[in-house]
Amino acid sequence: MRHTMSRFIVRRLAALALIFVIPVPAAADEAIMSVDQYKTAKARTLATTYQPLLNQMREEIYHCMPWVGVQKAGIGFRQPKGAVEDDRYLSVWIMIDQDEDARFAALPAERRASAMFSRYGTDLLRRMAALQPLVADPNVQGFSVVLSWLKPGTGGGAVQPVNETLALFIDKQTTLGFLAKRVPAGEFTRRAKFSIFDGVQDMGRLPLEVWEDSFVRTFKVANYETPKGQKCSG
Repeated sequence: MRHTMSRFIVRRLAALALIFVIPVPAAADEAIMSVDQYKTAKARTLATTYQPLLNQMREEIYHCMPWVGVQKAGIGFRQPKGAVEDDRYLSVWIMIDQDEDARFAALPAERRASAMFSRYGTDLLRRMAALQPLVADPNVQGFSVVLSWLKPGTGGGAVQPVNETLALFIDKQTTLGFLAKRVPAGEFTRRAKFSIFDGVQDMGRLPLEVWEDSFVRTFKVANYETPKGQKCSG
């Protein structure tokens, strides 16, 4: 999948980025934040300690999640916007290759964000929650998923491409409860810190819904087999 799907996404969006500044999926060796990009000792320690698990996350996304690519330096330990304390969340930022679709375009922005989170966000949370050493580490406050996709109607060439983005941060206990169905979806979104963006415009906490979506776990790419030994925990 790395040599087919992920490279296709990189080429497709990189071509747009030659003219317009938009997030672009990274090459595999650029997907993880480097230690020197962190400003605090706590963050640098986390990045060094858990480098093997970050590599594992990167490999799972490349091999196990169809039609996505990791943003450059998209895997790391980030903070929510405006954070006062040095709380660190394991964060993954992916670009989703969303083709023009009339039904998707007809949805309001909050419904598109809800669909993307239900399909890709919950899957990423499952993968992060499976990293037991990180879950047990009190220096990791929680998890974060950042999902970006081309806004409908802006990818045809005549109109400047614009990304829609959902950025969400959530504590570990709420995440684990939600994945185990002990925390209802409505309570999960109530506790989460999130914003929806139209390009660079922060639209704030638009209504976010979460529902069951098994696409990532059940979709099979034609004529593709995961490499021997590769596990897909999502």
